[in-house]
Amino acid sequence: MSRCRLLAAALVACALPAVQLAAQGRSARLLASAQAHIATHQLDSADVELAGALETAPYIMDSCWAYVWRGVLEYQRGHYQLARLSFRRAFALHPDPDVRDLDEIAPGVAALYDVEFRANRTFQTWDLDRPARWVTVPQFSYPAALRSRRVSGEAIVRMIVDTLGHVSERDVEVVEVPDSALADPVKEMMADARFTPARIGGKPVRSVVAYRVGLAPPAPRDPVRLIELARRRVHGGQPDSALALLEDALDPVNAATPAVQVYAELVRGTAWQAKHDTARAAGSFQLGLRRYHKLVAQGVDFAPFVRDLANSVR
Repeated sequence: MSRCRLLAAALVACALPAVQLAAQGRSARLLASAQAHIATHQLDSADVELAGALETAPYIMDSCWAYVWRGVLEYQRGHYQLARLSFRRAFALHPDPDVRDLDEIAPGVAALYDVEFRANRTFQTWDLDRPARWVTVPQFSYPAALRSRRVSGEAIVRMIVDTLGHVSERDVEVVEVPDSALADPVKEMMADARFTPARIGGKPVRSVVAYRVGLAPPAPRDPVRLIELARRRVHGGQPDSALALLEDALDPVNAATPAVQVYAELVRGTAWQAKHDTARAAGSFQLGLRRYHKLVAQGVDFAPFVRDLANSVR
C-alpha cells in the first residue's frame, strides 16, 4: 500500500471516534432540551427535538431514553395509548432504562410508566416477594393418535405468567416431553391455566414459572356405556354430543368387540339422522347392518335391544 493510502486510512480511523462522539453529543443535547421543553409545556418544540434525538442516537440506550421521553410527551398531550406504546418500545430496547422522578416533570406519568415496566419486564423467582400461584390447573387433552401407543412420562415446561395471571401459548417453552406429539397439547393446556400473578412490593409483575407435569393416556372406558349414553343424547336432542361419545367408544384403547362396533355404528346412524344428514345416516346404517348380518351368520347372538335396533332400520 502506498504511503498516501496509509495516511488516508489512518485519518479515517482517527475521524470515526470523533464522528461518534459528535453524534452522541448532539443526541444528548437534543434529549436534554426536549426534557426542559416538556417541563415547561413547550410540547411542539420537544416533539421536534425528540425526533432529532432518536434520529441521531448512536447507541441503543440513547434510543431507549428518547422513547421514554416520547412517552412522557404523549402523556402530557393526553395521548395515553401513544404514551404506553412509546414506553413499550423503550423496554423492548432495554428492560430497565433507569429513568426516575418522572412525576416531577408530568404528575401521574410515573404510574403509567411503572405499569408498563412491570408488564414488560420478566422477573425470575429470586427477584420476587411472592411467586405466581395456581388458581386453576386445566385438564390435559391427550392426543387420540397416541392413545393406542400408551405413551406416558413427564413434561418439563417453562412459561411466563403475566401481570393478570394469564399465560400466552407463545410464552410456553416445552423443555422436555416423552413424545414430540405431546408438545403442542402441553402448550395448549398451560395457556388455559390461571394464576395469581407474582408480586414485588405488593405490585403484580411478569414472572417465569417452571412446572413438571405427569402425562398419561386416559384409562380405557366401557364402550357399551359410552354407546348407551350416546343413544340417550340422540333422544335428548344432542346428536353432536352423541357423535363425540361414539368416537370415544370406538377408540381402539377401549377394545370394543365386533358386536359392540355394530351397535355403535347403528346408533351413529340415528345421530346422523337426527342431524338430517341422510347420506351419512344411510352409510352408517348400511355398514352396521352388513357387519350385523355377517356376525349373525357366524353364530353371534346379539342382545335383544341391538336386534330391535337393527330391525328398526332395515
